[in-house]
Amino acid sequence: MLKLLANDQAEVQGIAELLRSDPALSAQLLTVANSALYGNSHAIDNLGRAILVLGFDRARSLTLTVALKSLLGRDATQLMPACWQHSMATALLAEELAPLYEITKDRAYTAGLLHDVGRLGLLMSYGERYAPLLRTVHNSVSDCLRGERDLFQMDHCQAGLWLAQRWGFPPEYSRVAGCHHDEVPAANPDLTSLGHTACLLADALGFPAVSFAQAPCAAEIVQRLPATPWNRYAFNEEELTSRIAQQIASVETV
Repeated sequence: MLKLLANDQAEVQGIAELLRSDPALSAQLLTVANSALYGNSHAIDNLGRAILVLGFDRARSLTLTVALKSLLGRDATQLMPACWQHSMATALLAEELAPLYEITKDRAYTAGLLHDVGRLGLLMSYGERYAPLLRTVHNSVSDCLRGERDLFQMDHCQAGLWLAQRWGFPPEYSRVAGCHHDEVPAANPDLTSLGHTACLLADALGFPAVSFAQAPCAAEIVQRLPATPWNRYAFNEEELTSRIAQQIASVETV
């Protein structure tokens, strides 16, 4: 499902057929489609209507959200919820900031949701070994990545790149999974810079997967955003944090 949904050339029919083969996933999709996150005034009661009302891009993003959320039930360490919330917050923030980078909101959301797929993979595969590292407050991102490499001979970015390539994700999403912690200028008009910035902002707003002693505050991150006199971002930290939390909560109740 993740492989199909990350492909920009995927067709509605293929996604609908795969969804129909899993009634539980279909039911979750319809529940989220009718949640506050999407704010539809009329009930959506079948998959065809969901795609019609939401639009293909939005329906694909929504299905990707539900598919990735299904990993939560396979976590014995109780750490997956924080990782999931971080991925979800990054996706929503990437979608929010997408116009500044002249990137479509659907691509931005997908990249943000998948950016930490390597961490989710490591947690599912090696949860007991990985858990102490995730519970540690690290001085910096570099310290955390070094700890992952000591444990697994790869960090979660390298794991994400490997997974994304193995699953056949488009190269732009593979780059975000593999490079979202690289030192890239926040103002670069590309998907990797957007993913990097949205990840940092998710941490700063209180949705971290891992805690860091040294990290920029939200106001510092926003100052680095690309901007022109006619395209500036109106930042209200309290309002944005509350809105992101509400959107995440509307999906978590499914």
